[in-house]
Amino acid sequence: MARKWIAAEIAWLDPIADSQRVVLLSANRLLPPLGKPFVFNLLYSLGFLRICGQLEGARAVDRDGEGKIHREGDRRAVDTMHHFASWIQHGPRSEESTSSLARVKRMHDHYADRYSFSNETFLHTIALFTVQFDHLLTLIGAPGYSEAEKQAHVVHWRSIGELLGVREMPETWEGMERVLERYEGDPAWFGQTPEGHRSAEALIVQFACRWLPPGLRWTARPLLLSLLDDHVLRAIDEPKPPRPLVWMVRASIRTGLCLGDRLLPEPREPFVPLGEV
Repeated sequence: MARKWIAAEIAWLDPIADSQRVVLLSANRLLPPLGKPFVFNLLYSLGFLRICGQLEGARAVDRDGEGKIHREGDRRAVDTMHHFASWIQHGPRSEESTSSLARVKRMHDHYADRYSFSNETFLHTIALFTVQFDHLLTLIGAPGYSEAEKQAHVVHWRSIGELLGVREMPETWEGMERVLERYEGDPAWFGQTPEGHRSAEALIVQFACRWLPPGLRWTARPLLLSLLDDHVLRAIDEPKPPRPLVWMVRASIRTGLCLGDRLLPEPREPFVPLGEV
């Protein structure tokens, strides 16, 4: 097997018929060979910081300050990342993933009376998960998904959405991006709430305490906030770090990705970490 083989296989595969394989390979192409759990926790934090901007999502996650994100931040992160890892590793239609998705749906249904979600909010969440990694790469100035990867991710996340009962999902990458833009541009759906800010703070604390020694935990805040769009920072009521610090964070990650791509061999068999973060 060639030292660099993933991009070649992705180019050979059909992004529709082979979407599960493409999504798995895409994750392994972009995640570092070492430190996958750290990066998964980073992506979890960034994704849910954005969900804290949802008016409905913030209420459901916060639960009047008593949500799992506050009571058991590590366990909340681990549980969510286990679901995501299963969907990527096994594909949305696998026995493992359908069981995982059924558990997620039961949880949503359990809280539906008190914290109802509209289809618009579910649709925004699916669109976010579809484009999040590519948008992060674009934000830091790194190469993003290929066209084949974009198509495969749309198929993958549409399947996830269907199993969760989400309706009217776009069939194209551009459609997913439009959903994201429309929702986050509408103050009726996306904006500042006390619940959103409180949950954002809990996410920052979880990431800092899980991965950083006490003397360096302050660095979690500028790291995470430097990787969010300005309108998301406004929605969660968090200040943008100083411009030089934002540039340094983004340039450091971009350089790390570039060096890893050039110097490190790709895994012989793609996998997603299912163990503890």
